[in-house]
Amino acid sequence: MQVYRPIDIIVIDNASIDGSVEWIRANYPGVLLKCYKENRGFSAALNEGIRTTDAPFILSINPDVILQPDCIMQMVKVMLEEPKVGIVSPKLFRFDNNQLLDSTGLFINRRRCPYDRGQGEIDRGQYNKYKYVFGSCGALALYRREMLEDLAFKDEYFDEDFFAYYEDADLAWRAQLCGWQAIFEPQAVASHVRGWGDTLRKQGEKDAQGPRLALRNRYLMSLKNDRLSNFVVDFPLILAAELPRLLFAAIHMPSVLLGIFDFFILLNTMVQKRRSLWQKPGVKESNLRPWFVES
Repeated sequence: MQVYRPIDIIVIDNASIDGSVEWIRANYPGVLLKCYKENRGFSAALNEGIRTTDAPFILSINPDVILQPDCIMQMVKVMLEEPKVGIVSPKLFRFDNNQLLDSTGLFINRRRCPYDRGQGEIDRGQYNKYKYVFGSCGALALYRREMLEDLAFKDEYFDEDFFAYYEDADLAWRAQLCGWQAIFEPQAVASHVRGWGDTLRKQGEKDAQGPRLALRNRYLMSLKNDRLSNFVVDFPLILAAELPRLLFAAIHMPSVLLGIFDFFILLNTMVQKRRSLWQKPGVKESNLRPWFVES
């Protein structure tokens, strides 16, 4: 239970087959439940939830996240005190080990790979300071509606072409370009079951879909959001990191490389989205290079 009130709960079910829909209807009849007949991806589901409510703040929460009772209250407090903050990131722990950190804010390194600060580290209080961050892990994040409306492309807040993986980093990048800020609030605490579906840690073709999407989406994200001069400066570093990853994928998970083909399919669409974004006031003058640091 959360101490913060009022809260409207909306569940978007992406064609689950584990009995979730029946369980929610039986145990929480007051929850607004919307069901898709097919899995439309994280972005589309979250967008539907955002469009369903007119609340000033939107909490993105995965079903594998458990919140401390005052988590939402601490996040909303930041929003009320900081009008230019559009994203609040909580302190996430690993569900299976409450001493291990899962995320203390989302960042992007010079190789253009998103990463969660502190992930896998033992919590010694090293991230207990209220701090500006690049963004928040989409598993649990609070968003200001005003910011989401400012960033929307047509009726999309999160990019539905991404389907899943890195849509949270893409949104954070667009927010930073448009002058919105993100804050890490260490008093907002929750735990998260980390799936690792976007990495090459699991070897085998049956595990290739997540890394394939992640490969494609990293390229799409840079195409849409990156300043050309910044990308050119970092290109040798990007290439040096990318070639070994592609070689590893080619040996162990060849179908991951289809993400490159997928990228070209969406190339024209992403160029259109880039043009729309870079026409917004202040974007061309923005300088996000200080955010691209080594992880």
